[in-house]
Amino acid sequence: MQLAYLILGHAHPGQIIRMIERLRPSASIFVVHIDARADAAVYDELAAYAVTVHDVLLAPRKRCYWGTYGIMEAAFACISTVLASGKPFDYAVLLSGQDYPIKRPQEIAAFFAQHAGAEFVEAFPLDKPNRWTPQGGQFQAMARVLHLTVNFRSRTLHIPLRRRFYKGWEPHGGSQWWALSRAAVEWIDSYRRSHPALERYFRYVFIPDEAMIQTMLANSPFRERIDGRAIHYIDWERPNPKLPRTLDEEDFERLRASECLFGRKMHPEMSATLLERVDADLLG
Repeated sequence: MQLAYLILGHAHPGQIIRMIERLRPSASIFVVHIDARADAAVYDELAAYAVTVHDVLLAPRKRCYWGTYGIMEAAFACISTVLASGKPFDYAVLLSGQDYPIKRPQEIAAFFAQHAGAEFVEAFPLDKPNRWTPQGGQFQAMARVLHLTVNFRSRTLHIPLRRRFYKGWEPHGGSQWWALSRAAVEWIDSYRRSHPALERYFRYVFIPDEAMIQTMLANSPFRERIDGRAIHYIDWERPNPKLPRTLDEEDFERLRASECLFGRKMHPEMSATLLERVDADLLG
């Protein structure tokens, strides 16, 4: 089972490199995208590292303001880069630069081999009761995708006028993070390129990284293969200092007990002791 890891980063290059080193035994290739707004030193350190190894590529950089289409542009840049690389892979796994494996590389590869053919993406119908339904304003489930959202840098203008959803598709949403088969990744890349109206629509969606891939897969030939189980351990209940929680040593036993493959989010200082314990006790 060969895995491609697509990593969206904006800071802490040493932590990204540490994650790559831990994951390398299960990886065919790593593609790293560094936010174009990040300090030059972040990109430079990753670029210097990439020339010393054989399996790390840097994707073309996009400006990634929260809640905007720039994050989708970064993800698509990673997809385009990995497909153009010619490297073999069975699954592509989208990670953030603040993720970290909590299972050994062999266990991660075995998980995907055991579930070969499944598409690991959370995708719930937005027009039915879901975990976003109670949220208000532009965060409410259907408002996210039907209302027009205009972005200017880090500011968003929410225009509560309902649009007709793309092509009569059923809108879906879910977590940004996914792991998809090569066939699904190739379909996403091909469909996006051949249907520019899709990109035009989602460019004005609020937080499109939590709706676009989810909607595409749920309206695709792969919809029956969707497996919505979480492969990331993320704590949305206990702020540290805000949500999602930045994990620390207090979270170690929760990570040990979790069936997830990755934990997020980690910080090189706040999570330092936790990362050492994960390395020694979970990955050693």
